[in-house]
Amino acid sequence: MESLQIKGAILSPSSGDAYTAALKRNSDLSTLRAAYVVQPATVSDIPLVLAYAAAQSPPLEVAVKGGGAHSSTWASSEGGIVIDLSKLNKVTLAEDKQSISVQGGALWEDVYKVTSQANVDVVGAPLWFVGVGGFTLGGGYGPLSGEHGLAIDNLLSATVVLDDGRVVRTSAEEEPDLFWAIRGGGGQFGIVVEFVFKVHPYAGPFTGGLLVCPVADKADLAKISDLITEWKKAQTSAERFTLHFSRPPPEFKPCVLIFPSTLHDADGARAHDSFAPFLELGRPALPFKPAPDFLTVSHAADRALEHAPRRLAIRGTMFTDFFPELLGAVWDKWLEFTEGNADVRSSAVLWDCTVPDRIADVKPGDTALKTRVPHYWMAVQGRSTTDESVDACRNFTADVAQFVRAKNTELSGQDLGWLFNMCQGDEKPEDVFGENLPRLREIKDKYDPKNVFSRGVSVKSRT
Repeated sequence: MESLQIKGAILSPSSGDAYTAALKRNSDLSTLRAAYVVQPATVSDIPLVLAYAAAQSPPLEVAVKGGGAHSSTWASSEGGIVIDLSKLNKVTLAEDKQSISVQGGALWEDVYKVTSQANVDVVGAPLWFVGVGGFTLGGGYGPLSGEHGLAIDNLLSATVVLDDGRVVRTSAEEEPDLFWAIRGGGGQFGIVVEFVFKVHPYAGPFTGGLLVCPVADKADLAKISDLITEWKKAQTSAERFTLHFSRPPPEFKPCVLIFPSTLHDADGARAHDSFAPFLELGRPALPFKPAPDFLTVSHAADRALEHAPRRLAIRGTMFTDFFPELLGAVWDKWLEFTEGNADVRSSAVLWDCTVPDRIADVKPGDTALKTRVPHYWMAVQGRSTTDESVDACRNFTADVAQFVRAKNTELSGQDLGWLFNMCQGDEKPEDVFGENLPRLREIKDKYDPKNVFSRGVSVKSRT
């Protein structure tokens, strides 16, 4: 490997601290010890690495790291090669400000630095440290999705390195099957080294805040649930919130945390008017305060995450509505889990409430993403302060995500499957991709017949 004439860095266990740093992920549970971590300096480095991996006997596993924010091990490999795209993070805004080119190793912070200076916006992640690549290939639910749909709905084209080393451009006109597949089908078809997104007019200022609603009993939770049902009747694409079941320190008492967010809110008045009913139930832990750009917004959670346990397991799914029975049952499960073990009391359940209409504007077969009916998404975050409680966290996240999917199916009559961006890799591909799976398998056979890109939810037929 060291003899390859690449311009980037090749790291191995003998590289010391540089190798250790390259293995680090957002979750300590995502780290595997690769034989090599390659950090390409140019796209032309990547075909050389793929050829080397394929030439070994047996071929070495290849994993691709963009941001490394996911709690799965998809961006890691035990004994294989990790192609770490972090040096390929250039972001270029078109002169007409109608599109933006983003290299595959960029974080959303890299993008927001450019859009903030230019006073424009793009559909991206709510947190700065999330990688553009993984977020987009899984669908990409973001704070602007209420107005502009998902990240994949705003993707104009991409550049992909295929398993045989060819570098191709894909769009609705060029390699259209590949373009269809990478919009919700994940990283199973090649390494996306550049994305070109549609750019939108400035959506700010953005008002955020934090409301803490103590929950002494189920009656308190019922009040919050009823309020959400009533509030959603007047909700527009400019207003959204995330709701957390959480035990904030130092008391660690069970609470519902509400993080309101509004777009186009110059002085905060829109937020105060829209979320006034919630103010009657909770106390503002953070005042409603306008932020000038998404770069600022994406760093809003930094302080809270700074001391969060790094043994993190996440799973998530989709749900049709904020059914009181669903919220209540999940609250009971979360309360029991976090009450009985101090190691896991930082575990939380997150529910996103963004107007889902634009997601449903795209037909289910127009992209690889399975679910295009109006829906919301939720995530279960299992956090442990000790190794001994890691398995308990993993079991908890799996149990609650499965419960939400099943309970929502019972209440709505719709089985929405799994949220790809929150999958761990052991999910059935039929549940992730639905009726799109046969076409994805055909495209997989065309672009990656040797299954070089196998990390994640595999679309390769088991037979």
